[in-house]
Amino acid sequence: MFTRFTSMLHHAVEALAPNVSLQQEFMSHWKSVNQYFVDVIDHKMSVDQTPVPGHLKHMIQMLVREEAGGEAGVPGPCMEYLLKERILETLYTLARTDCPPGMKQLVLQLFIKLLSHVRQPLLPHIHVHRPVQRLVKMCGEVKASPAETDEIQFLLTLCSVVKQDPYLVNFFIEMPKPKTPDSSKSVMTNNDVIEICPRQSRFIIVDSLLRLMHSEDARVSVKACEGLMLISSLPEENAARHLLANTNFTSKLTSQLCSLYTALPKALYPADIEAVDAKWGLDIASSVDDRHSFPGKRSVISFLSWLDFCDQLIGVAHELVAKALALSIHERFLIALLEPAILQTSEVDAIMATAHLSRCLRLVSSPELITEFAFFILGHESEPEVFGVPSSHRLRQRLLERCDHISEEVCVATWKLFEILLNKPNDHIVRNLVLRNLVSRGYTSSVSLPASAISSPTREHRPLSSPCSLPSTPLTADKPCKSEAAPSGFPLSGETESQSRVKPASFSLDPDDLVTPKDKVTDVSSADGEFVSSDALRSRSSGSGTSPPVFPEQLKRTESNKVELSYSNGGGEGDRVLEKSLKQEDEKDAGIIGRYELLDIRQVVSIFLNILPKDAISSHHSADSGYDSYLRDAQHQFAVMSAWHRKFNWPQKPVSKQNSPDWPFYEGLFLQKLLDKLSTMLQQSYEVNLQVTCVASRLALVPHANIHEFLLNPQLPIRQGCRNLPTVLQKLASDIQARVRIIPDFQKKLLGVRHKLMGYSNNSIRRCKTKIAGFSSDDSSSLLAGVIVFEEFCKELAAIAFVKHHAETLQR
Repeated sequence: MFTRFTSMLHHAVEALAPNVSLQQEFMSHWKSVNQYFVDVIDHKMSVDQTPVPGHLKHMIQMLVREEAGGEAGVPGPCMEYLLKERILETLYTLARTDCPPGMKQLVLQLFIKLLSHVRQPLLPHIHVHRPVQRLVKMCGEVKASPAETDEIQFLLTLCSVVKQDPYLVNFFIEMPKPKTPDSSKSVMTNNDVIEICPRQSRFIIVDSLLRLMHSEDARVSVKACEGLMLISSLPEENAARHLLANTNFTSKLTSQLCSLYTALPKALYPADIEAVDAKWGLDIASSVDDRHSFPGKRSVISFLSWLDFCDQLIGVAHELVAKALALSIHERFLIALLEPAILQTSEVDAIMATAHLSRCLRLVSSPELITEFAFFILGHESEPEVFGVPSSHRLRQRLLERCDHISEEVCVATWKLFEILLNKPNDHIVRNLVLRNLVSRGYTSSVSLPASAISSPTREHRPLSSPCSLPSTPLTADKPCKSEAAPSGFPLSGETESQSRVKPASFSLDPDDLVTPKDKVTDVSSADGEFVSSDALRSRSSGSGTSPPVFPEQLKRTESNKVELSYSNGGGEGDRVLEKSLKQEDEKDAGIIGRYELLDIRQVVSIFLNILPKDAISSHHSADSGYDSYLRDAQHQFAVMSAWHRKFNWPQKPVSKQNSPDWPFYEGLFLQKLLDKLSTMLQQSYEVNLQVTCVASRLALVPHANIHEFLLNPQLPIRQGCRNLPTVLQKLASDIQARVRIIPDFQKKLLGVRHKLMGYSNNSIRRCKTKIAGFSSDDSSSLLAGVIVFEEFCKELAAIAFVKHHAETLQR
């Protein structure tokens, strides 16, 4: 009431008094403030009940008005008076004593308005930056102070000013004063003075932000973290070095992460940890959180939110700061806490620790922190692996050994970790797990290129109308392809980039451009009715005199510029006719030779789609018969992964580092475990098969030529004693064919299991990672579920091969 009356009286006097200059009015307000502190001795009432806030508010308004009407960058009379009379230093003294009560908050608010509303540079003035420095030191000294909100707002205002002019950060780095006899402690040893407690530089704004970072008020803590992020992102190398050398920046952030991790409850489910969605600064409860609440969820959210803050800070921080903080997290959190938990013998605790690591890895996105996670999990090895020689990195070796652990929970948790690892844009991950063993291309056998295939720069479309003799045994790793020549008209890896290529006018993933599952060959039979693998279709013995191997379909070009595909599978049910426009048929038949060295993409896709026998296919009896959704997913995922890996400058063609001819090829422990698990899909549970095939498809999306041909080229000649993904799938398809004949009512049981997996609905049976309620896990059901997962996996591989092929055509 008194303040309002005083303000009214002041306005009345102004209305009656003669006009005075802005400077005189400014001086009058400051004299009124001084007079109040001279007249009033007992400062018990709050500052809000005094005339001081009104006078200071008018002073700030006058400074802003003066700057708006004056010359830019030139201080006016009011500003000169403020600097000359050291008004800001006097205000700091009043704030330090906080007399009358609330004066500290009032002064902080005045400094905030002054720094944010006045555009001319103020900090370079000694009578500005000196009181500002003292105010910065004062922030955070008292925990749970009533002025915490104003303190953090003042610090954030300074951080914004410094962010605009990074050189101003030097005003907040206090250098040590010249040494005096009392400035440091020292001891005498052999007539030499040894200083044991020297003065060091101080980064005062960072020290205050670190104090407020531990505030009990969550809003103050978040704003303090924002200030730290602004300061750490400054381009000034001097500031970055002082931040690391003269503050507890990295140690405090890492200690907070470690303390939050150790506070996590021991009894948690991996699925609960995976389902928690936590982002730093977004601590808002929702109805979804209420439905999925569990004991300890609050602790999990706090831990993941802090890790997300560290990750975001590393992503924007100066290079020196980012590397130092990532290394600190590696040493003090990953090695000190997570590694012993993962390596322990208790299965329950090991599963939980692996789930924690997977969730942390899925959250991080900054390159420096991803690199430290990769080094922590895989080590620094880059040389090719040797069979029987364990990895020198203990954690990598233990995790790979757990990929075929007797416990399904351990196995699934480990494979999920590798799936997340492969989804990170890091060159070391791919090289350590896969590439260092594939660069030799020791898995391929030598193939000579026929002269007819390279005599002409362009290849005409040749209808494959003559039948071929089909071998009755499938191609496996034990019986490699021994062909010394390839069918005429098929491009091989030996061809050069100068050979003819045809660019498509546009790129659209239209499933009608390919053989779809409802129109595809459901099995391929030889004369004696035995199942024949797709790889065996193209193998032939040298000098046998037989016709060149052709694809199972007999392609006949009709007069109406359409193709009739007549299937010869020994029965009338499989005879179908697919008609489609061939506007660019000759361009498609020519093939593209580039990064992926594919032959005819239609043949590659059809091999994957036709690998299962007809009686083992169940998708054509449901709404999930096509693979359109796989095409859409593969297109999106490959586009993202290509953008990630483009910076690595991987070669356009498969790399071949020649070793000794007798040097045995070893795919490495990771690929060995992956192919072993894929080869035993019929003996594994549904959950294990889902996770293993997810890892394989994720690896197949990696845009590297060697990985592509090893996983997605079923027409690649394989060296004797070696194997790749297509040969494993062909052998597995042969096993399925044998099971079809043994199990009674195989087709009926297979459809029943598929309906259970689909939840008795028409939804797609996308290989979701949720456990189906009511699904039996007995041997028969697991086998049938394995057949269904195998069928869907082949669809996904076909879609990935198609997407990568057409992405390659767009680049040419």
